[in-house]
Amino acid sequence: MTQRQQTKIVVQGGKSERLPSEQLREQIEQLAYTLYCQCGHEHGHDREHWAEAERLVLEQHQEKSKARG
Repeated sequence: MTQRQQTKIVVQGGKSERLPSEQLREQIEQLAYTLYCQCGHEHGHDREHWAEAERLVLEQHQEKSKARG
């Protein structure tokens, strides 16, 4: 079973929703891919793209949390 198949689902009101951690992972994944595209699809920088995307996404979520609290 793959990691994606093991993703836990929360059911609320008959509607399935991804857990917040899965949503974060997807946002990071999408941004890392965008960074890869912006660098001309150059291979060998996947970890750098992932780390940068992770930093940016988590920073954004922290700012949103501070604004709410």
